[in-house]
Amino acid sequence: MSRLEEIGEKEAVRRILAQIAETESSSIVGPGDDAAAVDLGVIYLVASTDLIAQKTHFLPGMTHKQMGWTVAAVNLSDVAAMGAKPIGVLVSMGLPRDLEFEHLDEIIDGVMECCESVGTELLGGDTKETPEIVLAGTGIGTVPKRGILLRKGASPGDLLAVTGSLGLAAAGYHSLIKGLGNRRSEKALLEPKPRIKEGMALSSSGCVTSCMDISDGLAASVHALSEASRVGFEVDYGAIPVEKDVVEIAKQANAKPEDLVLHFGGDYHLLFTFKPEGLNMLRSRLGNTFMVIGKAKPGGENTLTRGGKSAPLDKRGYEHFR
Repeated sequence: MSRLEEIGEKEAVRRILAQIAETESSSIVGPGDDAAAVDLGVIYLVASTDLIAQKTHFLPGMTHKQMGWTVAAVNLSDVAAMGAKPIGVLVSMGLPRDLEFEHLDEIIDGVMECCESVGTELLGGDTKETPEIVLAGTGIGTVPKRGILLRKGASPGDLLAVTGSLGLAAAGYHSLIKGLGNRRSEKALLEPKPRIKEGMALSSSGCVTSCMDISDGLAASVHALSEASRVGFEVDYGAIPVEKDVVEIAKQANAKPEDLVLHFGGDYHLLFTFKPEGLNMLRSRLGNTFMVIGKAKPGGENTLTRGGKSAPLDKRGYEHFR
């Protein structure tokens, strides 16, 4: 029998999806995308769930309020990736019996503040006793049928873009671990922003062909879009927006900047493809907040161009159980 540490999270999910595929489903979009979608007539209801746990997700110095913010953010990010308007978030909490109530109060404050930041609310949840803090959320939203964004749909010639700079969350991790004190990057890591506004703008543009959020790293996300759409991508490293803090912190932490940008994750920006003729439309809706970083091509090979040289794009990214 295979152990999870041997096969990793992605292979485990692949096997689960194969098992689910053997049964009939009433959902329009089932497991395998950022969220599921159910037909409600003129709109789709989208729903996604994600959890964070003390031993695997909570970093040194992370406050209880940031724990609450994060569980709301990672679920709302999946709603954003579908182009949906959020209805709200449900949060179930596994809590140790010796947890001070003030800390629970701070967790709830974090959830509510994140929800309010994107115009939605905490709808309810559940509490149970557990040995460590475990927070499981469910994000719910609605999207017009013509506006739903999926991981599949890209075609050769489509442009590949991101909604903002990458690597800052990774830089925040190194800043925390190494004690570098870069508060801005640390906040990017501990208080990720769900890109609801951007997702809704992409949805209503009519020119976006595929989309997902970047939770496990840019490289892994590019490969995920590639597999879903059955196309390859040419990624221009020089076009990826990277802030000076990322390069500086990488140097201080004795890390490679490209690893922070490509393989760490945690930025929760949206990675999307669109028809080239839609560029001006997207600029009018998003301004200069997004950057074109590549294009789709026939076949399934993903490449990274840097300094005039092209090489296969390493698939590495964050993966549980590894």
